[in-house]
Amino acid sequence: MKKVLLLLTGFALMMLVACSSPEADEVLDYHNEMVDEINPKLEQIDGLYSKIDSLATDQEAIEVYDNELLPLLTEIKEYYDTQSLEYDVAKEYHNLHVELANAMYDAVAKEKEFVEAFISESVTEEELLALEAELVELNTIATDADEAVTDSWESLKEEYDFIEEEE
Repeated sequence: MKKVLLLLTGFALMMLVACSSPEADEVLDYHNEMVDEINPKLEQIDGLYSKIDSLATDQEAIEVYDNELLPLLTEIKEYYDTQSLEYDVAKEYHNLHVELANAMYDAVAKEKEFVEAFISESVTEEELLALEAELVELNTIATDADEAVTDSWESLKEEYDFIEEEE
């Protein structure tokens, strides 16, 4: 009886291991590494926006954009550029993250441009409104890219039965 139970247990373990495909392993490893690398940077970005809100002058805000915020977003983009993936499912998920990182960078760069224009005495109201419209459009693109990443991850979790650990 013990041998039969041991055989059944061994068979069940082999089936569980066999269910894990290389594609699933790659996408899960990619996701976990990306979370470890990128999430702390996203938290830093939130902190930088809090810092910008508390600054005394708009010129100080421009310095935060130039010296901290945009370089941090560049680091995120560079991280994604270093990734090398084998399977299409991981590549597709990765491409969504690349699109999001690019959209975030573009939106923040336009935001900086808007702040610079806002404090400039030579920019007309029409030019400022045009910049604001561009900024709104870029923020919408970034929001849509973020939703696409979230939807993709939810789909991957369901498809491969990934279980998220609670923090």
